[in-house]
Amino acid sequence: MFTSEPMCPVCLRKDIKCREINSSPASISYDSSGVTFNQISDYGYLFICPSCGDFAVTYKDYFNLTSPRLRNGWDQHQLSALLREQSIQKLPRFWLQYDSGPYTTLVALNITPISLVELLTRWPRTVSERIDRTLCNLARLSPTGGHRVKVDTNDIALAYAQTEAEARFHIDALTSYGLLVGKVNIDLSPSDFLITPLGWSRFEKLTQGVSAPENPVFVAMWFGEPEEKTTMDELFKQSIEPAITEAGYRVARIDLSEHNDWIMDKILGDIRLAPFVVADFTGNRNGVYFEAGFARGLGIPVIHTCRKDDFDKAHFDTKQLNHILWDKPSDLRIGLYNRIVGTIGQGPHPQSAPRN
Repeated sequence: MFTSEPMCPVCLRKDIKCREINSSPASISYDSSGVTFNQISDYGYLFICPSCGDFAVTYKDYFNLTSPRLRNGWDQHQLSALLREQSIQKLPRFWLQYDSGPYTTLVALNITPISLVELLTRWPRTVSERIDRTLCNLARLSPTGGHRVKVDTNDIALAYAQTEAEARFHIDALTSYGLLVGKVNIDLSPSDFLITPLGWSRFEKLTQGVSAPENPVFVAMWFGEPEEKTTMDELFKQSIEPAITEAGYRVARIDLSEHNDWIMDKILGDIRLAPFVVADFTGNRNGVYFEAGFARGLGIPVIHTCRKDDFDKAHFDTKQLNHILWDKPSDLRIGLYNRIVGTIGQGPHPQSAPRN
């Protein structure tokens, strides 16, 4: 149990809510302050933080994350912004894991496991991308056009910044571009901003790569030489297809589709319509690189997977991207499901989630 008043393990704020969680939502309990101090369950605690949004950690990881010595190994502002964006996008809460486990998936509570290291790889590296992500945060907080958004320059996570000065710069840049109307108050008190028609146009352009979720997900993969075809078929049937359908999406594999088109026309057309692409790089095939790159160029999310013993052969340019690695076909199913619901969200036709 906590030995003192709990604080957010990422930004260290104390004006937060915290409650114990387990696999049965009905068993969640509260005290008069909305905070539970019971002995840790098999799962952990849910934190509701004004800066970092909603996320869960285990009792052990709470102390790993708040350890002064261990905190030197990662940037709290980057982590806070990434967690906050997840909540703003209304995607499933992250179960933030300090190390690789073992952990149990909180399927019943729609919480998606992700490691600290993996999440930090998603930090946008350029200033322009951080400014764009700030605009997207503000747009998602606006229910309609004409709605004024209150922005506190001390809320640097909302502005995808690491300092207050950087947060002010991002907001000022959006106003100078004509994407926002408003200005930062001299006393740095919260300011009201309005997203302009040009700002909404920019937001739609940034997010237009996400196609209708009702369309089939495109799977790019090598189907294998004759001696490996059975294994790759098993990968699709035992792992990729069920993970996608359990997350609520339809799935397409080009060699199983009936069509009268030129094969490349059919491939490119299916990718353009897909809500996201799953690309398995086992076999290190040029076609998979091309299809994944085509999707990324359109702004369509790509989830990368690869068999572990083939990953060393992957091209350097893509090897630095985060991959779900697997040893045998059955390994991939839960990891892929978690990645889909954690980064894309539940599809329109969710089924029962896979379990360990």
